Amino acid sequence: MINLIKFIVLLTLVSSLQAKVIKDLNNQDISVPDNVEAAFGSSPPMNYLLYALNPEKMSGLNFSAKNQNNAADELFLSKKFLSLPVIGSFHGGGQSINLETIIKHNPDLILLWEDDLLIGKVQKEIAKTNIPTITLPFRKIQTMPRSIAYAGEAIGEKTRGDLLASYTQNIIDEIKTSLDGVKPTKYYYAEGLDGLSTECSVSFHVEALNFAGGENTHKCEQRALLGLEKINFETLLSYDPDIIIAQNRLTYDNIMKNPLWQHLRAVKEKNLHIVPNNPFNWIDRPPSFMRIIGIQWLSKLFHPNEYDVNIHKRVKEFYKLFLNVELSDAQVKELLAEKN
Repeated sequence: MINLIKFIVLLTLVSSLQAKVIKDLNNQDISVPDNVEAAFGSSPPMNYLLYALNPEKMSGLNFSAKNQNNAADELFLSKKFLSLPVIGSFHGGGQSINLETIIKHNPDLILLWEDDLLIGKVQKEIAKTNIPTITLPFRKIQTMPRSIAYAGEAIGEKTRGDLLASYTQNIIDEIKTSLDGVKPTKYYYAEGLDGLSTECSVSFHVEALNFAGGENTHKCEQRALLGLEKINFETLLSYDPDIIIAQNRLTYDNIMKNPLWQHLRAVKEKNLHIVPNNPFNWIDRPPSFMRIIGIQWLSKLFHPNEYDVNIHKRVKEFYKLFLNVELSDAQVKELLAEKN
């Protein structure tokens, strides 16, 4: 294994001679490989960003593509993506990352997620591989356009990155203008089998819900990356949310089966909704580029009068642009869990 590491380091030093200099997001010069043929995201948000930019340049996955929160239907994804090896991640509850595995797959560049909680540890560990890295602030919705454009330039997909960044910025500006001065909608984000796991009000897990004009009823500070704060049903009753967002179908079904939840105003008024998750989750786990359609969907749910857009049309536009998928009317309804 030591000889393998030495060999990879030697290859990295040789390839560094063929590098280009670009400005990072702090306007500092950094060196990245001139020709990136394979890249890896050390976290799901970064890996899924690579998919949007060019799925052919992905080295591997952080965890199995198909899971409880991500449907990963083959109708929406490339064959290359679905056949990628699982390398691991520092983030989430998936397979832990293994530096030897990263070195084995030898990406030209690694994208790191500046998540505020683990970035120091991740940077220190990844540095041991001697593989070039860039760090992207992708937690806040407002930072996504610049990060998308920057990542596109770094991996040799500048035109594509600029296109996706421009769309993202336009959506952000549109929502901010539409919801300026609007009273927030009180929401509860239901996770876990019983729906009684949730997120703190300023957690990155609910960044999309907050940006879309929502006010989290659960006020606290996130202390761990995973989130999933437990509450009891009496606390939820006291919150009395206007709307409930269920993280996945299993959570939604269990809520609907539990007669206690019928006492909540949001359930009585049919303001319980499932987060779309095909191919990737629109809001969280992971908080990826899919949040750009997620904030449009949420803004329409939270403030249908102020954010008066055709959400079906927006879904089609987004999937065509980011995923190169043409959706039918029936597929849009299925994604949104709407009955025909």
